[in-house]
Amino acid sequence: MVHLQNVYKTYKNGVNALNDVSIDIFDGEFVYIIGETGSGKSTFIKLLDGEEIPTKGLVEVNGVNVGKLRFSKVPLYRRNIGVVFQDYRLLERKTVSENIAFALEVINKPRREIRKRVREVLEIIDLADKAKSFPDELSGGQQQRVTIGRAIANKPRILIADEPTGNLDPERSDEIIKLLEKINGNGTTVIMVTHDINLVEKYRKRTIKIEYGHVVSDLKEGGYVHNV
Repeated sequence: MVHLQNVYKTYKNGVNALNDVSIDIFDGEFVYIIGETGSGKSTFIKLLDGEEIPTKGLVEVNGVNVGKLRFSKVPLYRRNIGVVFQDYRLLERKTVSENIAFALEVINKPRREIRKRVREVLEIIDLADKAKSFPDELSGGQQQRVTIGRAIANKPRILIADEPTGNLDPERSDEIIKLLEKINGNGTTVIMVTHDINLVEKYRKRTIKIEYGHVVSDLKEGGYVHNV
């Protein structure tokens, strides 16, 4: 579960990125976070993955008070959170399989376990036939699927997708949403930050809108919940 209570985030340059934000996201939910550039969406993600700590308020993820985490404990904490970026960030000199395996190698998983999990992930992302391909041999949509595969390799409880369809055409964007739905169907909580309102309207989920650092609406699938 993700629990934010009266969270403020002010940067050293004086920018107030989040102002009195309170949000609960429950295990197994699929939630969109929407808002204009500069609204506070990126700060929200950084608070969840431990990259930033709140200026004030409580950020709790899977029972962990993220703001109180020691710096040395952040890598261990992040093992339960997968993050997908818009710009892929794949290792260009590693194959698809090696990119996925790398996420497990860095946490010292046994080699046999890594091989088994890589095969499983390749099936989930539907790229078993591209296992030995390098990133520059893949389309943008395929590269994003590899990025998602790497993010779920360690079976995280939460998957954060930061504009995962931002560089893709509508057809490829549909494929990515369906993949995220598939992962969500297996019990992983999915939090997707997006500008793509067409996708939000086509694949209706709970939608939280942030403006100028404030949560201004929280819409459940098919109905209006509340203004904050």
